[in-house]
Amino acid sequence: MAEERLRAACECGDLAAVQQLVEGSECADVDAGDAATGWTPLILASWNGHLHVVRYLLERGAAVDAVDYGGSPAVRFAASEGCLDILRELTEQGGADLNVAEGSGWTPLLFASQGGHVDIVRYLLEHGADVDARDSGGSSALRFAASDGRLEVVKLLVEFGGARANQTEIDGWTPLILASWHGHYSVVKFLLEHGAQIDAKDMGGSTALRFAASEGRMRIAKLLVQHGSMCVNEPEVHGRTPLWFAVANNHMRLATWLLQIGAAPNIRTDQGSTPLMRICRSDNADDDIVEQFLDHGADVNVSDYQGWTPLIHACESGDPDPGIMEVLLDHGADVNARDNEGSTPLMHVCLAGDADSSVVQLLADHGADINAQDGRGKTSLMLAASNGDLKTVKQLLTLGADSSLVDNFKHTALDYAKTHGHRQVQELLVSKLSHTQLRSFDSRATATSTKWSIPPTEIEFGDFVSTKNIGGDFLGTWLDSQVAIKLYLSVPGSDESFDEQATRWYGLRHPNVQKLYGVVREGYNLFVCEHMTNGSLEEYVDTITSRSEWNLVNVATAFRYVYGAALGLQYLHERRIVHTDIRLGNILIGKDGNAKLANFSSSRAFNWSGGDSSEPSVSESKAFASDVLFLGNCLHAVALKLRDHTELEELRVKCDILVQDMRCDESLLRCNISAVVLRMKNLLELASQDQAPQERFVSASGILSKLQDMQISVNESTSDLYRELYADLEAVCQRFFSWSNPITFHTYEEVLFVLETIQGAIEQQNSYKNPIQRLSSSCASDLSVDFLRKQMQYLLSLVEAPAHMYSEMEKRWSDLRKQRINVFVSEIDNTLTLRPTDTEGLLTLLRRELQNTRYSEAQHQIIQKAYDEACSTHDGSIIESLPEWFIGWYELEDEVVFARGGFGEVSRAKWLNSDVIVKRIITHGRHDQKEMFQREIELWFGLNHPHVVKLFGGCHIGTPFFVCEEAKNGSLDKYLRAHPTEVWQKLYEAALGLEYLHARGIVHRDLKCDNILVNIDGDAKLTDFGLSALESAGDQGERSGAVRWVAPECLTGKQASYASDVFSLGMCIIQAVTGKLPWGNQLDNAVVKYRVRNGELPQRPPQFSDDQWQLVENMCKFDPNERMRLLVVVQRLRRLAEFPDGVITEHVSKELDCDIVQHLKEVLLHRAGSADYRVPCFIYQLLIERMMHIDKTCSNVDTKVSLNLVLVSAEPWVEQLGSQMLTVDFVKAVFRGFSLHRQIDRILAEYFIVPISEVHGWADQCFSVLQAEQSGIHP
Repeated sequence: MAEERLRAACECGDLAAVQQLVEGSECADVDAGDAATGWTPLILASWNGHLHVVRYLLERGAAVDAVDYGGSPAVRFAASEGCLDILRELTEQGGADLNVAEGSGWTPLLFASQGGHVDIVRYLLEHGADVDARDSGGSSALRFAASDGRLEVVKLLVEFGGARANQTEIDGWTPLILASWHGHYSVVKFLLEHGAQIDAKDMGGSTALRFAASEGRMRIAKLLVQHGSMCVNEPEVHGRTPLWFAVANNHMRLATWLLQIGAAPNIRTDQGSTPLMRICRSDNADDDIVEQFLDHGADVNVSDYQGWTPLIHACESGDPDPGIMEVLLDHGADVNARDNEGSTPLMHVCLAGDADSSVVQLLADHGADINAQDGRGKTSLMLAASNGDLKTVKQLLTLGADSSLVDNFKHTALDYAKTHGHRQVQELLVSKLSHTQLRSFDSRATATSTKWSIPPTEIEFGDFVSTKNIGGDFLGTWLDSQVAIKLYLSVPGSDESFDEQATRWYGLRHPNVQKLYGVVREGYNLFVCEHMTNGSLEEYVDTITSRSEWNLVNVATAFRYVYGAALGLQYLHERRIVHTDIRLGNILIGKDGNAKLANFSSSRAFNWSGGDSSEPSVSESKAFASDVLFLGNCLHAVALKLRDHTELEELRVKCDILVQDMRCDESLLRCNISAVVLRMKNLLELASQDQAPQERFVSASGILSKLQDMQISVNESTSDLYRELYADLEAVCQRFFSWSNPITFHTYEEVLFVLETIQGAIEQQNSYKNPIQRLSSSCASDLSVDFLRKQMQYLLSLVEAPAHMYSEMEKRWSDLRKQRINVFVSEIDNTLTLRPTDTEGLLTLLRRELQNTRYSEAQHQIIQKAYDEACSTHDGSIIESLPEWFIGWYELEDEVVFARGGFGEVSRAKWLNSDVIVKRIITHGRHDQKEMFQREIELWFGLNHPHVVKLFGGCHIGTPFFVCEEAKNGSLDKYLRAHPTEVWQKLYEAALGLEYLHARGIVHRDLKCDNILVNIDGDAKLTDFGLSALESAGDQGERSGAVRWVAPECLTGKQASYASDVFSLGMCIIQAVTGKLPWGNQLDNAVVKYRVRNGELPQRPPQFSDDQWQLVENMCKFDPNERMRLLVVVQRLRRLAEFPDGVITEHVSKELDCDIVQHLKEVLLHRAGSADYRVPCFIYQLLIERMMHIDKTCSNVDTKVSLNLVLVSAEPWVEQLGSQMLTVDFVKAVFRGFSLHRQIDRILAEYFIVPISEVHGWADQCFSVLQAEQSGIHP
């Protein structure tokens, strides 16, 4: 339009175009403003300096006082741009108001003064501009001119315009203060010469000298003092003097000058800070400056409001200067001064991390207390260990730091190194442990502790692992199997003993909890646990981050690990155990790729109080919520990696919501772990699914149809629970029907799956005919209500329900559980009239419920009465307590049968949301089969070893079943078809499992490849202990019918022995190597039995080398006494696993080296007098005695060679005993001695040597010495 073109022409100064637009046919409006800014043609022409256009517009009647949307007229733009001719034209021809103010109160004089336009200022003043006009912020023209150093403008304003040199702004700033602040020397000088008040203060009490000092304006500061400034020591409102500001801003030359003219160095701010403190924190200070301050009387030990002295401030500097610190110390600084937290200067240095060793040494040289403890009990060593400052930890230890000290939380420096994952610091601190920290002081074995005790003679220490978290401190071996060994350190004042920690951990049996195989109690307290080969989740995150490899696969893997940890935590919480230390470093990755919770040293258990409430107390709920919070932190660390994946936006949003719910500030509003598990399952599926295909959408009609099907099942039930459940389901699913957005196919499938799962549970409950099963479905221990509640929580997460629906649902389900308990108690009397065959199940159920604390006192009395009455009618033994292996049928979910046979059926199921195998035994009501099940589960549950299939538990009510870990690679023979090169490694692993059984006095009695399984991680494990028994048992029970593997003596009716298992393992070797049954697949069992009983062996298969077949022959000798001992078998299989084609032999002397023997005896005799070395000296003295005895009584050359190998291995360890040893090396020497004794056992077994009993009884003798040392009673 014409007006727009007119404004454009005015802006560029095209007078001809302007004239044509105004005078031509278009008749453009000369006052038309821009719609967006309000700028008129006159404003644009004035702004851009086009005088001829301005003159023309005024002649055409343009409004000189028209303003833009900011309230600015044309005269403001002429003044700000310094266009004097235009200003004259607007004023003299257009009559513009020179004092007009735009929206912010700015007048043309203010604009001209700020811009330094001297001619404009002069013209404005000559034509009546108000020199005292102020903007809306109270600022005057003189302020802007002084602040910007416009000397000529200042002169005009003061001398011609009459502005006052002492005028103050709204904030109290004077022109002198502003000019001093901004360093305008000439302006300052002029103002002082024209009467400016030199010590005027602003509203904060600051003077011109303070601002000059703050900005390092040396010339101005001197000028102010020369003109009589008297405020060198005048503090502003916060107590800060010019000297303080000078040093705070690193203007040390100016600060020195202030000192010289009398500035006081000890004036303190309202925070207690002095200039010397600020200097000590400065990066630009040096020891000369500090020296000058001290020479001028600065207080070297004054403290601020935190209690920090100048020395502490020097330590807190980003890069502490040893020179400054030395000056302070030489002038009397207290090297052990404490701040308000009780921290010393040395602690501050260590807390900062990566401490300068020269600083630490300087403090130590001046008497720093290395072992001082702050208000929380922390030492400098603890602080350095927390930071992973290996260099400083080493230095502190050298200076005498005590690593055994504990803080107020009973934590040591080693604990902090572990907590923060500093493995190298851990290794160093472990090496410095004292004997008193490692030794066991409680030698009393209990019935509970005996079952998980591992004899120390079965253990050997390996190296400390500093490269990654393996779940323990050291790699080690237990009966030749690789394990992690975790030290227990006795902490003074600890609330929990070693046995208490061990009892809790050993009782945890879950796929997502690190396994504790057992503990060593004699001599030293050690946890022997699962070796976590793949490190921690923290290490995984750090590794992927450092490689910038956060692709979709790695994101999904990290989510899977956190989900695994959530499953483990759910298991703990359902057992009322709080972990208390959930973090990325305590989520470890096993060889099987499963994430497992580890480090239970600070965990604790709750027992819910009795009474009417079935819920935990507020304090207990907060403890559980704290675990959820820390797991939320772990999830958050992984969720951050989603930021770069826009294709995972849905996952990121849902994950953020879950993290918020887990990290809610109000602990009681956090979602519980069951809800976390269900929602994380959904997240994991989102993270794992293929992102490429477009998401399909469906209608909700299928959900409605499934609800209608479920209603039929609900109507068939007599339980009010299911009617309440159905009402809740309808309410939740109603959200689908009201959704404005389409339902994704994934969500649709998940909702249908949940509904089908719930319907299946209802139908299963409806199918119960056994009265015990019907009754137990309403008891307090029954998990069916919890199962249904979890399904409802998952459904709520799928429909994206608001938080209030979760809390409302939780309250309803709490009420439902109470109702179910009431139903159980009321129905007990109706169940007492049972058949005698059902009474045992009822007793088991009632006994378990008597141990449950969720019942009120009145309810408990009813149950006790019913139990007593049932006992009076029961013919068998009374059940005193529920077996610790008991897993109720109601704890299993999603069970799917995949194998059936005459013995029963095998299925996959979920137990506490984890994958397990369920083996159900068909007993046909036979008492002997029930006894066999009872015997097997009692024996199997007590086994805990890397090469034995893990049994989680079982149930003996109704159809008995076992619940165990799944060996996903199947039987050994099946696995070897796909991995033939691993045959000797797998056989070696199976032999390790058998070695463990034999060490526990158990014979397997049914060893064959079908009973050797391979787990997902590739480890071979023994299973099927139905025929297993103690070797010493008078009646070992039913015999194996697998004649192809059975030893000849067992086929003739004799008792099975360890040698019988060795024979069976030999047959397994034939089967594993050839892929065929021993004796082939065609020969009839009767023929096999006949040949075996007559001492025959199968013909040598062509797959065997001479060495390999000789091993089989030695294992399968007809006479059990001539068979190779298992100790030797394990060693031979290990060698074959390492060197399948032959073993490299070492050239060693054939005679025992008497000189070495004599030397070692002398070293041991010298050391034996020391109390600390009593135990290792005894072990090695006994070792040498055994070797000498065997050497004298045996002439076999191979035996002597083997003995000499043991002697060579023992020599360096004995030599170490002759010098001062680190504690851990000392302990390793003890356990290495046990290993060497076991090597001699192998020699005895290999060559069938039967020496005197003392040579065989070494373990008992060593055990006795350890116990004597532990108790302090020495023979």
